Amino acid sequence: MMKRALILVFLLLVFCFSHAQNFGGNPSSLHWQQINTDTARIIFPRGFNAKAQRIAAIIHSLQKNYAHTIGDSIRKINIVLQNQTLVSNGYVGLAPYRSEFYVTPPQNAFELGAVSWTDNLAVHEFRHVEQYSNFNKGLSHFATFILGEQGQAIANAASIPDWFFEGDAVFNETKLTQQGRGALPLFLSSYESLFLSNKKYSYMKMRNGSLRDYVPDHYDLGYLLVAYGRKKYGDDIWRKVTGDATSFKPLFYPFQGAVKKNTGVSFDHFVNDAMNYYQQQWQASANEKTDWVTNTVANDVVNYQYPYRTGDGSMIVVKSSNRYIAAFYKINPDRSEERIATKDIATDNYFSYNNGKIVYTSFQPDTRWGNRDYHSIKLLDIKTKEEVTVVARSKYFSPDISHDGKNILAVEIDPLNGSRIVVMNTQSMLSDSMTKTGIVFSHPKFAADDQHYYVAERNIEGEMSLMKYAVGNDKKAETLLPPSNRIIGFLTVQGDTVLFTTTYHGRDELWAVIDGAKEKGPYRIASYSTGIYQGALEPGGKMIGSAFTADGYRLAKFDPEWERVDLKDELTDLYINDVYRQADHLLLNDLPQQEYAVTKYPKSFHLLNLHSFRPYYEQPEYSLTVYGQNVLNTFQSEIAYTYNENEKSNKLSYNGVFGGSYLQPVFGISQTWQRSGALNKDSIVNWNELVGYAGLQLPLNLSGDKQYRYLTLSSTYNIDKVTWTGIAEKLFRNTSFEYIESRISYSGQIQKAAQQIYPHWAQSLLLQYKNSVNKYSAYQFLASGTIYLPGLSNNHSIALSAAFQRRDTLQQYLFSNNFPFARGYSAVDFPQMWRLGFNYHFPLAYPDWGFGNIVYFQRIRANLFFDYTQGKSLRTGITYPFRTAGTEVFFDTRWWNQQPVTFGIRYSRLIDKELLGTTQANVWEFVLPVNLF
Repeated sequence: MMKRALILVFLLLVFCFSHAQNFGGNPSSLHWQQINTDTARIIFPRGFNAKAQRIAAIIHSLQKNYAHTIGDSIRKINIVLQNQTLVSNGYVGLAPYRSEFYVTPPQNAFELGAVSWTDNLAVHEFRHVEQYSNFNKGLSHFATFILGEQGQAIANAASIPDWFFEGDAVFNETKLTQQGRGALPLFLSSYESLFLSNKKYSYMKMRNGSLRDYVPDHYDLGYLLVAYGRKKYGDDIWRKVTGDATSFKPLFYPFQGAVKKNTGVSFDHFVNDAMNYYQQQWQASANEKTDWVTNTVANDVVNYQYPYRTGDGSMIVVKSSNRYIAAFYKINPDRSEERIATKDIATDNYFSYNNGKIVYTSFQPDTRWGNRDYHSIKLLDIKTKEEVTVVARSKYFSPDISHDGKNILAVEIDPLNGSRIVVMNTQSMLSDSMTKTGIVFSHPKFAADDQHYYVAERNIEGEMSLMKYAVGNDKKAETLLPPSNRIIGFLTVQGDTVLFTTTYHGRDELWAVIDGAKEKGPYRIASYSTGIYQGALEPGGKMIGSAFTADGYRLAKFDPEWERVDLKDELTDLYINDVYRQADHLLLNDLPQQEYAVTKYPKSFHLLNLHSFRPYYEQPEYSLTVYGQNVLNTFQSEIAYTYNENEKSNKLSYNGVFGGSYLQPVFGISQTWQRSGALNKDSIVNWNELVGYAGLQLPLNLSGDKQYRYLTLSSTYNIDKVTWTGIAEKLFRNTSFEYIESRISYSGQIQKAAQQIYPHWAQSLLLQYKNSVNKYSAYQFLASGTIYLPGLSNNHSIALSAAFQRRDTLQQYLFSNNFPFARGYSAVDFPQMWRLGFNYHFPLAYPDWGFGNIVYFQRIRANLFFDYTQGKSLRTGITYPFRTAGTEVFFDTRWWNQQPVTFGIRYSRLIDKELLGTTQANVWEFVLPVNLF
């Protein structure tokens, strides 16, 4: 047990800190160019020269003028611009040290702002570059010496909380742009909503989250703490704290100790002071009264979003929660609910509705290339429940359906040129389009006459406006709201009234413009302290809106104010505005003019790129593995040396895979010298062993509609060659065994809510066949699979598994046995075996409790199981049953406040006897983590 525990701790340290990457995610036809300077190498697809030049100018200015608050060291970074994905994101990671910018701008500016998306990425992500460049010191540097880049990743994660990494970067984007998330009401409403709901969480719960309560993520927490630290203790406070922490001064709880050393107060005191500072400013909203339409649900977070009013007075919404996946619902006037249909897999929950039809986009990944994905436009009839795909494999966002149900309006995103508005019929035939260079459109809506449309626009400075255009040849534009530094979105149209959410005095409010009226507005309609995101007017004069709360997005009724307001810039630094200087906000408006040289980026550059090494010991073997991965993430390799203290043997091995082609070549070779074994009680024989393989694999992503689907096909040619040495040369002939291994692996599942242990419908299947191809005769066939079904309660899961294996009986060569034997028994390699398994999983508790900032328990769950394995001797025909019943208790935890790990304890009651040895009827086992990889 102690040995397994030590292995667990090592695996936790090693595998904690990786970034999601798509291996071999780009087609080989993509041509790459580069800007290569002393600070960064920016790698970009052909045609993205202007954006790359802009990014280079930004990061050089940042490093020159604004690095001192975290440290002056800089390590050159490789930044890859990914232009084929519809996901708006970015990251900087170690092992290997690289960055990726996903350059498609987001539709929802309330979450990430309206500033030029690549500008925002450059400011935010380059802060992570500066962090990693200055966090390699003291014991962190020693960890780098021992383990390479992975060593720094481990040491940094152990000494610096994840909230600081992101909070510091959000602070940077707020300081150095005219927006940033520190100026966005929705971002800052997260902890305000908890305060207004009187929800008080421990620091560990704020760090690790919950499956039953709303807990803001580490970005929100990080910004509040970092910004307060800068305000209270000065601009250099975090440089001092992180310098001590990454040096592990003190050795235990280094970040907490560094905060106390440099602020004079304990870490707990610092966190409490920061939260009290913000809560004093939220106090004014504490007694705000609201007429809620939807109720809260205990131990759940329920969201009702994007309400639209129907002709019968009902509301159409999308509803999701921690217990249930997203679906469309009808909220009747008496507040009862009717489920319409499950929503397809999507990157967000946004949709539009008109006259009995729902239109939205579903996510459609490319079959082979992980960095390329699409949207499909779906049209759903709420009466017949019939759903059709209007257009597939598109780059469309935020579609709207006309009032007569004949046409669809959508935004098409081009990361290079901006976006365009398209109009098509429900058979996907385009009838109109409009492009404005440098403009990003969002949330377009047909006017009441279906001959015009309204749309929110944002320019490259981040200013947003509300515009009206005519459908057809007449592209005359009418400005309803001129450009200003504010967020506009979530438009709805009711007659001549255009409702939308916009920023005002630190809140996201519901406003209106009356098109065609002498006094168009704008008018303030309704306000709520933590924001209203889309609403609809009722015939009786009330307004229903979706308000953000600590219990989820809730529908509420408001009395419209119809207050006429003057438009002006609204996005300002909230709560800590005296920390920022106006000149810093204007950094991006006055960058030095410099043209950087552009050259071709060779795909073979630094192909091995060895970045980390891992020493390891598990009796009786010592090993050292070196890991490599190139910047484009198309080639991965491992070089390893292993010493076996029992055999006194030495092994050198190499494994590689190339992902830059449609079919991925996989290959490996290992040579072991002086393996040994007992010939008899007096004699030892030695041999050298050469093992190699080469083949192809094809990973396919077949996801779409309502189910994720993954299929991997692979086949390898393998050789195992034994060369006898010493006295064994005269006793045995050298042998060479060659075989082919072919595999088909498939998994599929529908979407899963947070509290569901497994999806209500999922499948996994593995088919594997190995057969010899030279003079020896041997084969092995294995088939195994599992089907997942819902249990008696929504959060319960049933898993039915089956497996079958058959092999030859000549015993000229025995393949490794991967058959999933009945739990509790010692596995036996019968020539023929089959197995059936039943599992019933259910939650026991959601503790939301941890200790020492070491381990945090999110959920405790149990599994009742029954396994039946039958082995058969093909020579005698005798069958041997192995039945077991038992239970497992699993702990879903987070270690060191960030790494999710599941481990458990298993009790098996053996109903039949072991084939060999003494049968222990009661078997207890510790189940090692199954989710580290």
